[in-house]
Amino acid sequence: MSLRRWIYDVIVQRNVRFQGVVVNRFLATEAKDEIVDITAADEQPIYSDEYQEPQYQEELTKKRNKSRLSPKDRNILMGKPPYEQPIEWYHNTVRYKKRMLGRYGFEGNKEPAGFAWPTPEEIKILQEYERVAFPESLQDRWKKLEEKKQIKAEKIKAREAEIAEKLSKVNQWTAELNARIAKKEAEMEAAKLRKECIVEEIRKHFGFKISPHDERFKTMLEQKEKEERKKKKEAKKKAKEEKLKSKIQKMNQEQETDSTKPVE
Repeated sequence: MSLRRWIYDVIVQRNVRFQGVVVNRFLATEAKDEIVDITAADEQPIYSDEYQEPQYQEELTKKRNKSRLSPKDRNILMGKPPYEQPIEWYHNTVRYKKRMLGRYGFEGNKEPAGFAWPTPEEIKILQEYERVAFPESLQDRWKKLEEKKQIKAEKIKAREAEIAEKLSKVNQWTAELNARIAKKEAEMEAAKLRKECIVEEIRKHFGFKISPHDERFKTMLEQKEKEERKKKKEAKKKAKEEKLKSKIQKMNQEQETDSTKPVE
């Protein structure tokens, strides 16, 4: 920017500021000299006739409704009845009017509150319905309810007693279980020792250490197991015979004792 151009801009800006100051002072002087009569001002604003027309007021109300809700939804939002006048056919029914009365009070409809009370015919119908649906009196129903509660309480009490009895036998059952486990383990240990004895007998029979996978070893082991099962079977049969014999002897002794008793 050249020096001449810069000097020109400075002079223009100073002239503009000077003119603004002069104008502001002039207007301030004019305002001081003017006299305003406050008493002549109207308290109520004056509108033109077109502002008082219903069409304009309706349009103004629509513009004020920023939510853009329908009149029905806006009334519901504001806690008012949705419709001022009946629109649908069911708006004239007693059921709908009862609903409006219960929801919005006397503002819900223009009918007196007595219309919500049932008619004599409706009362008779309700009485007949109660007589058929609930033939028992309130006292009888209450008595049956108390009996059901008592039966339920007795069942709960019996169940609790059964659980307490079973809990008292937990130690006994635990001991029996441990005894069965110990017996089973002893039987397994005995079977293991017997098998080891059989294996040792087979090795002594051959006179040398033979492999368990050898066919001769398997054949001899099978033979020994058959002999072992046969011995067990014979021992079991013998024990059964001894038991039966002792039972017969006991019965004979009882018969002899009965025969020696004097006849009354």
